[in-house]
Amino acid sequence: MTQLSLEAIRQQLEERNFIAEKVRIVTVEAMDPEVLAACTTTENETFYNSYMNVIYCRGDRYVLGYRCNEATIVDQAIIFKDGKYYDPTLQANGEGEFEAYPFAVLAEFKVFDMMTHAKNNKDFPPDVDFLFTRKKHFKNVIR
Repeated sequence: MTQLSLEAIRQQLEERNFIAEKVRIVTVEAMDPEVLAACTTTENETFYNSYMNVIYCRGDRYVLGYRCNEATIVDQAIIFKDGKYYDPTLQANGEGEFEAYPFAVLAEFKVFDMMTHAKNNKDFPPDVDFLFTRKKHFKNVIR
């Protein structure tokens, strides 16, 4: 894992047609082990249901953006809960101890809004490509 400088992150965001100075960089932290276990231990659960369990039962908001702790920033969805950002999928699947990392926040969706969106849209759960298809709604961060 490579720690990118803030300048390198901003340059990669600009290359992807984002307005780097308007993209917030936050720190993704490790969840408490008990909370993480509650997210991930349902037996015989499909990935989709497990993912929805994390988003709807464990998070206040669904957050789209880029994981900035590698040589190339990777698009990712994380959750926001109780004032902090978490990545339960990476934490649960990671080897060894989870290390906090910087994350470029492009959009945050309230869980309630996500449920409404799910009922009438095939592009669910939304990802970074979804933001480009709705570019006019995200012109604060997309060029």
